[in-house]
Amino acid sequence: MASLLPIYMKHYYKNEALFSDTKVVISVYGQSFEGTLNPELINKMLFDNIPTESLGSIEQPSYENIIQTAINHSDGVIVGSEFLTESLTKYIETSGKPFLPFTPKDQFAEAYTGFYGKILS
Repeated sequence: MASLLPIYMKHYYKNEALFSDTKVVISVYGQSFEGTLNPELINKMLFDNIPTESLGSIEQPSYENIIQTAINHSDGVIVGSEFLTESLTKYIETSGKPFLPFTPKDQFAEAYTGFYGKILS
């Protein structure tokens, strides 16, 4: 579950010198899963000393809830699919995080380079 990485980078690994200046950019895609993951996921994350207030809505570990929590812990968002749910698109747009809208393959090299430069500056 790579979507949990932003949460772990910002909390579990925050005191690791190797990751001290790490920036996290999440790529969000339209492919999701139905239902929810095991509700015990939150307990596993609490065991890893992830603060309860940082877990957002992971009590109900649906695709959108996990992605929204990952966005909250990221420094930027790349929309990797042309079509996302309306609610996820709105969440990205109102998150206050810099985001790169979907960019077709023939244009994404330049767009991604510019976006990562913005995040790193």
